Order: sequence, then structure tokens, then C-alpha cells
Amino acid sequence: MHGPKEENMVNRTSATLTAALLAMAVSASGVMAQDASTETPAQPAAEAPAAEAPAPAASGSETPAAEAPAAAPAAEAPAAQAPTLAEPPTEENAQVGQPYAKSTHGDWTLRCMKTQEGKDPCELYQLLKDQEGAPVAEASIIPMTGNVQAVITFIAPLETDLQAGLGMQIDAGKEARYPFMLCARVGCISRIGLADGELAPMKRGKAATISVLPFGAPKEQLVKLPMSLSGFTAGMTALAEANKDIAAPAAAPQQ
Repeated sequence: MHGPKEENMVNRTSATLTAALLAMAVSASGVMAQDASTETPAQPAAEAPAAEAPAPAASGSETPAAEAPAAAPAAEAPAAQAPTLAEPPTEENAQVGQPYAKSTHGDWTLRCMKTQEGKDPCELYQLLKDQEGAPVAEASIIPMTGNVQAVITFIAPLETDLQAGLGMQIDAGKEARYPFMLCARVGCISRIGLADGELAPMKRGKAATISVLPFGAPKEQLVKLPMSLSGFTAGMTALAEANKDIAAPAAAPQQ
């Protein structure tokens, strides 16, 4: 557990990392944008030239009626293109302010935000799904310095019971519950400071269980979401390397 000073420090995450974290949460929650399909309108059929009126027939002779020219065939409209999924941005083609996947470590993704200066802040990210495979929540980690080594942020659905808080259990260990900070357009946010004692079980563990309670549901109906720890240690190493040129917030000194 953390003292008041450490918890205050957690809330003083640097402006650069906090802004990047929230921006990435807004833009990367799950569904790829589809390219709008465009159709080329069919060109109207060319009008056949009017047949010239035949010269008046000489008296006593018959002139056969001129045959109308065949109508020009209508131009065929091209087939409508099927909509395609947009390719996720890469580090090379991402625009400023756009998140991109830098690397993958097991079930974790090192996700960064493109900046004008080239010092892209990164986070370690995992999308949490229920037993049916539907995305429910998100977990992202940013590094810290001092007693608190990292901050993990969970984004749960807006229909979450805030008073019940958020639970996290590593393997078969004891569950700890944490409060929600606030709810925004992207969901309800719980931010947890991880000291060395909390990070160590995650690095050597296999899986964590994250639990939230839907609003209005009895306590027995907690929704439990698996959070894989495969690749977590390698991901934390890559995260520290990616953010080495970005000043991370430090813990308040002990008195």
C-alpha cells in the first residue's frame, strides 16, 4: 500500500505523459475506421445523331424510309468497391498526435504517440476482453521514478459501479481493490501507483484478474477480466528504453 505522499505523486504525472495517455485512450479503443467507399457514376449514353431527312422523292418514284441508326450501348457503371479496413498507422507513417504500435511483447503492445519533436511518449497497453472475446476495458502503464516505479491506468465502461471500485489479483494471490478517479467520455478511470513490491509479482506472474461491478448489479455478479502477463517484463524493459529521453515524474522525497 502507498502512503499519502506516494499517492499525491501519482496524481502529478507529467503533462506530456498524461496528455499522451488520454489521447491514446480516446483514439485506440478498439475499432479500425473504415475507408468510405466511392462510386464512379455511370456516364450517360451518347445520343445517337438524328437521321437526316431524305431529299424529296421525284414524282412517280418511291424512296424507302431511312433506317434509324442503332442506339449506342449505355456505358456500364463500374462495380462499387467494397469497404476495406484502414491499415493501423506505423511509426513511419503516423501523423503528429496519432498513436502507433511500436512493438509487441507477448500480449502487451508498446504504443507511442507521434510528436513534432520526435520524442514520442510511450505506454505499455493491453485490451481486456470478457469470456466471449468482447472488449470491455483497457490497461496501460507509464514509467515513473522514485518509490513508485510505474502507474497503471484502467479504463472501465461508463456503466461501472464506482463505489465498488476496481479489483486486481495476481495469479492466486490476494485481491486488492482500488478506487476510481473519475469518469470521462472514454470511460471510468482508475489509476494505480505500482511500487517495487507490486511490480515484482506482475513480472514473475502468469496472469492477473481485473474485476469490476456493473452499476445496479449485486456484488455476486462481479465481471472478472483476465489480464495476461505474458511479455510484461520484456515490455517494461522496452517501455523504459523508449521513454529514456522523456522526463518521467519522480516520487516526493521521504522526510
